[in-house]
Amino acid sequence: MRFILFRHAHKGVLPLEDPELSPPGFEQAALLLNLINKNTLTKPTHLWASPKRRTSQTLYPTSKNLNLKIEIKTELDQQNQHVENNSDFRSRVQHFLQSIQSLQTTNDIIFACTHYDWIEEAMALINCDKDLNSFEFSSWSPAQYIEFEINDNLWTLIKKGLVSTNTQ
Repeated sequence: MRFILFRHAHKGVLPLEDPELSPPGFEQAALLLNLINKNTLTKPTHLWASPKRRTSQTLYPTSKNLNLKIEIKTELDQQNQHVENNSDFRSRVQHFLQSIQSLQTTNDIIFACTHYDWIEEAMALINCDKDLNSFEFSSWSPAQYIEFEINDNLWTLIKKGLVSTNTQ
């Protein structure tokens, strides 16, 4: 199975509690489809997003063009500081990663769009052939992604990249 983890595209500022993408973010979302069409990214079979609107908006052009439904996964949401301490958040991310490993579906290509704090936590928990705690993986720009192949609970790093208006 392939698992491609995305940080949502560049977000705006409104509404405060759940901002949508900024104009550059909407452009990044549209350019994501170009990466698929150029075979830079493998065509997904599943699109997963956190409950925040900016994650769905990031995947929307791909969803529309490939006729794939965006599945909202509450487990991909950012940490809610009001009800979730750091340990609870880590447990939620860890449980989600373990559930992915247990899918055992070799042909699935999952695009999962989430948030910086979630990705940071995941990088500390994923059992990968590369050290994901190294400096190389310490910063995550909007619309950055990392692609893994998952076999027998080992995550193999395929590549990392950025959906950028500067390189298209």
